[in-house]
Amino acid sequence: MQQTILLTNQLATGSAFALTEGSNENVFIPSKVMFEKGVRVGQKVQAIVVPNMTRPDRTPWLAVSILDAEPVQQEVGRPSPDALDEMILDLIEDDGRLTVQEITTFLNMELATNLSDIDVASRLFELKASGQVVRLTCYDLPEEEA
Repeated sequence: MQQTILLTNQLATGSAFALTEGSNENVFIPSKVMFEKGVRVGQKVQAIVVPNMTRPDRTPWLAVSILDAEPVQQEVGRPSPDALDEMILDLIEDDGRLTVQEITTFLNMELATNLSDIDVASRLFELKASGQVVRLTCYDLPEEEA
C-alpha cells in the first residue's frame, strides 16, 4: 500500500525508521531502499509499505520502495550536496583507498561541520549511481579486541 512517511532515524548500517502520516505507526526501511533514492532523515516520502513479518510487535510496517521524496531543508552550516560531492571526489581522486570514516573526519575538520558517516556513505552511493564513482569496495573488518 502507498503511504506518506516521515523519516525519523537512521542507523549506522544505513537502515532507517519512519512514522506513517496520520497514525504514527513505525516503519522499517532497509539500507538498500534508503540508498536507492538518496533520502535522509527529516524528509517526507511516498513509500510502498507492507506488513513487517520480522518484528510486527515493534515495527508493524516495512518500506519496500520509495516513490517520491520532498526536498529536505538545508541545515545552516552544512555544505550543499554539490559542494560536498566535489570535496568527496577530490579526496578520493587524491587517495582512492580512504574509508568512509576517514573522509567524514577530514570533511568535518575542513568544514567545521558535524557530518556523519551515513551522510558521507549516502553521498558516495549517489555518486556511484550517477556514474561519477565507478566502483566502491566494502570490507567487513573484524572488531579489534580490547
